[in-house]
Amino acid sequence: MSLLECGKITRIFQPGGFAALKDVSIRLEAGEAVGIVGESGSGKSTLANIIGGLDEPTSGSVSYRGRLLSSLSREERKAFRRDVQYIFQDPRASMNPFFSLYRVLEEPLIINRRDLGRQERRSLIERTVTKLGLEKDILTRTAKEVSGGQAQRIAIARCLLLQPGIIIADECVSSLDLSVQAQIINTLRAIRHELGTSFIFISHDIELVRYFCDRIYVMLHGRIVETLDSDKLFTQAQSDYTRLLIGDSYDRT
Repeated sequence: MSLLECGKITRIFQPGGFAALKDVSIRLEAGEAVGIVGESGSGKSTLANIIGGLDEPTSGSVSYRGRLLSSLSREERKAFRRDVQYIFQDPRASMNPFFSLYRVLEEPLIINRRDLGRQERRSLIERTVTKLGLEKDILTRTAKEVSGGQAQRIAIARCLLLQPGIIIADECVSSLDLSVQAQIINTLRAIRHELGTSFIFISHDIELVRYFCDRIYVMLHGRIVETLDSDKLFTQAQSDYTRLLIGDSYDRT
């Protein structure tokens, strides 16, 4: 049984009947990193929102640990949303600009980890940010007072504090400088291998996805046009669109 499965997901937006997703099926195994790659407008983020329970498909199903999301009770859905966390492209957009970074990190713990006292929360937060290469004094600042790379590490810390089974990383490094991108990606790789966290990694950059992921789903116009193991991407790609993405990746290097 896969950790997560999407079966023939279709998402139609009204009015107009635009189909953002058309019969999309993917699976994610425990401890695996799956990449979803495609150009802007291909349906990647819509699929991510459905996987994470932030949106509902028009048809099709999503199962987590063998249970249909549509069958979960209110409490079970809350637990699911704790277990599936997001890292977004713009980390600051998901942080209250008036909160200290400490409060940004403490708030989900107050809501979801009521077994922890104030000092236990502080200790956990400080250990987590230190593990991600940040100094503890950064916690007194606000999101607008730190760099993009630092803000993204805070976003990663917020995910890790809830010990999720799945992290959905949606274009999480595309707005960062290349050197910072590499630092963040290597941090995520270390987290994955140390904690066994599963990842759904979404990007338009096929080379980045190949580096991070075990398997790759290539999307175009709301459909999966090809699925490949990452180590076979350059040798066994069949779709013309996949080959175009590979060619564009080489052209940028």
